[in-house]
Amino acid sequence: MTKLILHRLIICLCLLLLAGCDLSKDARSDFTIKVCGTEGLKFSGHYSIVGARTLPEPVDAHGVIPMEYRGRGVIALCSFRKLTEKGSLKVKILKDGKVISESETSISYGFVSLKTPIPEKNTIITQIMRKVFNSE
Repeated sequence: MTKLILHRLIICLCLLLLAGCDLSKDARSDFTIKVCGTEGLKFSGHYSIVGARTLPEPVDAHGVIPMEYRGRGVIALCSFRKLTEKGSLKVKILKDGKVISESETSISYGFVSLKTPIPEKNTIITQIMRKVFNSE
């Protein structure tokens, strides 16, 4: 539960930082978040696809595998957890149809958290985000 709270705080920080970012519409991409693994496995969590000048709330997601979420933006973040002891949960983030981030867990009530790389555009906001997320 502590990881979930920490991840939500990170998502909120990221969203706040992006709110003032001057990324152009050309920097936006099509994102797909695929939740797969053991078919029929129940999961819950949240995701966010952050636009160039928008400040969206993380979207709560509850469902059974397989499931997909789509959107257009600059970066995508997500956190999902299994609601069962058995089975596996695998999450992939695709950018313009190509897998750029993925993770899997088979641990009882396991947790998966992913984000996409920060855009290459060299703005002050991007530099701060790289420092916050240690992606230099």
